[in-house]
Amino acid sequence: MYRIIQSFKPGEISPEEANRIGYELAMKYTGGQHQFVVATHVDKAHIHTHIEINSTNLNCDGKLRDVKGSAMVLRRLNDELCKAHGLSVIENPKPSAKKQKEMAAAKYGTSHKEQLRQIIDRVLPDCQGYDDFLAKMRAEGYEIKEGKKLSFRAPGWDRFTRSDKLGSDYTKEALRERSDPRRGRSAEAKKAIPHTGRKVNMLIDIQAKIAAGKGAGYERWAKIFNLKEAAKTLNFLIENDLTDYDELAARAEQAGDRFDEVSHRIKQLEARMGEVAQLKTHIINYSKTREVYAAYKKSRHKKEFLAEHGAEIAQHEAAKKAFDALDGKPIPKVAQLSQEYAALLAEKQEQYAEYKAAKQDMIDYRTMKQNVDKILGFGPEEQERQRPER
Repeated sequence: MYRIIQSFKPGEISPEEANRIGYELAMKYTGGQHQFVVATHVDKAHIHTHIEINSTNLNCDGKLRDVKGSAMVLRRLNDELCKAHGLSVIENPKPSAKKQKEMAAAKYGTSHKEQLRQIIDRVLPDCQGYDDFLAKMRAEGYEIKEGKKLSFRAPGWDRFTRSDKLGSDYTKEALRERSDPRRGRSAEAKKAIPHTGRKVNMLIDIQAKIAAGKGAGYERWAKIFNLKEAAKTLNFLIENDLTDYDELAARAEQAGDRFDEVSHRIKQLEARMGEVAQLKTHIINYSKTREVYAAYKKSRHKKEFLAEHGAEIAQHEAAKKAFDALDGKPIPKVAQLSQEYAALLAEKQEQYAEYKAAKQDMIDYRTMKQNVDKILGFGPEEQERQRPER
């Protein structure tokens, strides 16, 4: 059996139309030569359809072949259908970086590529530039080969793995960009503002790393790294006029509170968007199933009627239940819900920009405070003793 999952933009389509489009897609993809089942799910904020296709054809003398490039054929068929029905499509889909064999290896923990991705993703956020990134990868035990392409090899690997084989976010150029501490500013801003080294990494607990099996070479590198980071911590404190420990602690706490506040608002928006999309679906379903439900109520053979129209009746009753939950409030129009959803989405996008900035501030100030604690040898008890009595 083969499975196709077809998802739609929230609030853009009814379950019935999604099911019809899923049926059309299955017919076009199989040429009508294979059995299939089309099931549309409404349990998520976005309506989506599962299409299950029997790999053996109707004559039982051939199989459906999932040949190379079949995903592109399926995508083209899907996009043509959605556009014909006035629905949106993903114009520039991101290419998949993993093949089926690699996905299986990643699932069972045997993929070199997946291991390398995880190490790179863990190391990159703390890097102060491309050279610092390479130094950290060497400290992780990777051998590096650099030319037009960037390649890594871990102990025990037979060959080097090129970074561009990991996906578009791991090419040499992408890694240069991702390791830039000024990442996110415009190109003009990067040229106009010199790098001051404001972003600071956590100081390394050298003794703990050595106890975990790191060697003398790592110890030498880590000591130099800690000296540089201590200097950057001091620069950060001077640039931000932070000479009082309590003020630093207060700013770290405020940054955390701001991040929590924005995160909470985004969750509220997402929850309401889900409610709006669901209510819109119920209104559409109620209108489409009203006559069927009225006929069901009048029918003298309800069991037979229910067997034939069970899906419509279930949708109608679910819609009525949702309307009852409004506690007497008028049922909104579909157009009103569409407008509210668009407004919620616009606010969510604005909040997400604030979310990223608040998250970075929280990381920066908490990192500075923990570095100061480590430099001064403060544990929890020492930090309390530093606070003046009130």
